[in-house]
Amino acid sequence: KVGNFWVIDHQTGWAYWANQLQAGETTSYLLDAAQMTAAADNIPGEYYYGIHVDGQLISPDRINDFLAADPNYTHHDDLSDFLTAVQNGSIDNNWGNPGPEENVQPDQINFSIMAPGTIFTMAGEQYRYLENMSSGNHLIIRNDSFLGEGVFQQDNRLNTWYAALDPAVQAMTQPVADSFDTGVVADADIVWEGQNRWLTANLHAFPEVEADTTQVDPSGTPRAFALSLADVVRLSGPGRAFTDFSNRATDQGENDGWLLRTPSVVSGHRVWLVGSSLHNLQGQLSGAGYGTGPAAPNRGVRPAIIVHQ
Repeated sequence: KVGNFWVIDHQTGWAYWANQLQAGETTSYLLDAAQMTAAADNIPGEYYYGIHVDGQLISPDRINDFLAADPNYTHHDDLSDFLTAVQNGSIDNNWGNPGPEENVQPDQINFSIMAPGTIFTMAGEQYRYLENMSSGNHLIIRNDSFLGEGVFQQDNRLNTWYAALDPAVQAMTQPVADSFDTGVVADADIVWEGQNRWLTANLHAFPEVEADTTQVDPSGTPRAFALSLADVVRLSGPGRAFTDFSNRATDQGENDGWLLRTPSVVSGHRVWLVGSSLHNLQGQLSGAGYGTGPAAPNRGVRPAIIVHQ
């Protein structure tokens, strides 16, 4: 990633400040202190420890000059991409991992360096990376939904999809609760923050709904699940998996809506969903009466799993 910190290339010994310096700005100290080992106390006489630093500044338009061949050392293979990312102010989501259309096995992916929102293809299924959950756990979701399947088909679709996954993916899937305490919240009871139907402002008023965020549960079962309303809200915003309405939706044209697991009525079969472009509701959260009951061609079931690496 890009930011105000040093990146060390152990191949050459060079250290790079991972951000552009503007006029009047400085870097942090590369070394805060040098700690002598106990053996140094046995060295007779007086001495001091010095570090020779060869500093170089690169203007954005001279990156290629810095990358020119040098007889004394070989640049790291990723240095060019890194300096370009510093120049642009960000690293591409797929940097350091296979491209989104390259179908690879799980052991060819490094989830720990994957940025939220990254699209990748693993064992024949395309996913969106949602979140690093720490302790080696990563939340991912199928990039497309199974269109035309509604609330009544959701559990069956989640189970059949997971059962058909490549065994290598199943082997790294973490257990979640066998059932979720979802709570219930009606569409009319939600107050919206900022853009309409983007983020909730009062989910705290419904503590059971707010608390329903998917986590690893060792007493549960490795399986696929639908995200909750609280999950989607938590994963939406700058630097997160869903940065705007368009990438909260799937990549299925105007039929890009998908179902959540949070009910919007106490009795019945209506759940919250991410709206579709077909009804000019792309990426919007909705628990209202229109379009949240039976199956419809413009939305579907979108499985998610937690994997461990």
